[in-house]
Amino acid sequence: MSDPCLGDITAERRRLIQASELDIAETARFLASLPATRVASVAYRNQPNRPYLQPRGGFPSLAKQRELAVGLSRAGADFLPLTIDSHTRHNDYRTAAELLAAGLAADRDLLNGYPLVSHPVAATRALFADLAQPVSLRHGTPDARLLVEYALAAGITEIEGGGLCYTLPYARSYPLDRALAHWQYVDRLCATAGPPDRPIHRESFGPLTATLVPPVITVAVQLCELLLAAEQGVRSFAVSFSQTGSVEQDVALAQVLRDQAGRLLARFGFSDVRVSLVYHQWMGAFPTEPALAWQLIAISTAISRLIGADKLVVKTPDEASGIPSIDSNVAAVRAVRYVLAMFPGGCSVAGPLVEQERELIDSEVSHLMEQVLGQHPSSLLAAVHRSVLAGIIDVPFAPHEQNAGGLITDRGPDRRIRILEPGAVPLRSNDLQAERKLLGTRSGSDGQLWERLLHDVRILA
Repeated sequence: MSDPCLGDITAERRRLIQASELDIAETARFLASLPATRVASVAYRNQPNRPYLQPRGGFPSLAKQRELAVGLSRAGADFLPLTIDSHTRHNDYRTAAELLAAGLAADRDLLNGYPLVSHPVAATRALFADLAQPVSLRHGTPDARLLVEYALAAGITEIEGGGLCYTLPYARSYPLDRALAHWQYVDRLCATAGPPDRPIHRESFGPLTATLVPPVITVAVQLCELLLAAEQGVRSFAVSFSQTGSVEQDVALAQVLRDQAGRLLARFGFSDVRVSLVYHQWMGAFPTEPALAWQLIAISTAISRLIGADKLVVKTPDEASGIPSIDSNVAAVRAVRYVLAMFPGGCSVAGPLVEQERELIDSEVSHLMEQVLGQHPSSLLAAVHRSVLAGIIDVPFAPHEQNAGGLITDRGPDRRIRILEPGAVPLRSNDLQAERKLLGTRSGSDGQLWERLLHDVRILA
């Protein structure tokens, strides 16, 4: 693969950066001065014998964000979240700043997250200055260039997102090729801002739409974003996915994702990239009954141990009703640590069902990625972009107008996600036959496809 020649980002920074407080040399000096415990890539190199824990959470004011960070740190979170508000995610910084000011005046939260660009860099630095954990930027932004400039300047050493995973599920009309190019800027910035021995860590968002996404699409998106980041010099990266609803499928998916990532990095000469695996607890509708919600959290925690995840993104019982409170986030971290303590030596799952699923996913991913990489366009970015336009990469229920929407999935009797109609997603005939066989026949009582899809949204609720 050839470098898309993003080259020196200095000229692009001059066009983008208007804030005098964003000086790349000063950012690099500050990142180099951070304690090693604050650096995500160092944490992954020193992985304990369990998944790291990272909740989600973001509040508009410095005071509430500080309260959340301290509470999560004391509860035992290994990574601290900084979840960004919707206006900042859509580059509407003026509205975010106005609502921040209005909310502070009225003592109300008028934003659904932390407006990082609207706060001074020094203030965000102070939020975490005396805490030991790395901070993770969580958002959903097709154009995160300015946001990541602020994040790095504030000492945030883990940056989530990517051109595919933060555009297809989160945007309708934002041009995909532009988003991919913006994320190349982010990847190059991350690759150059941190010290060589403590690089900035990048993480892709594997859940995508979190609705009946088949493993082949999940893995393909993760692999594309891994390669795009490695091409720009990123040397610490996490691939991820969310709980599918089937333990066997989760175990098989994790194995394929790790193996395929290693093979592709070796194939293209990126042997110095360290890859970690992140597992998201159930991303669909949560039970409204607290007891059931806690059981779901406990089950997905156990699965994270079975698949050998390096990090677990923790949910709360509040998921069914709205933005989690600080107390709920703290309680969830403590509960998850309690469950993980039941697996001090780790464990694994094997058997014919897992092996059957692993072989099928691996075959599908290998064939799809060859179609992506075998197009011989001018760059990897162009190959990925063309693959989406052609429907080779097709994310179910993605709102983006450039997403093909031809892939139809369903859930089999074993709760594994199956492909019913591939659209333009390239599947070998024997793999498609296997998918349909595993889906099984439907009786009249199963209802129409659209009824099953609506039911699936709440399958674990």
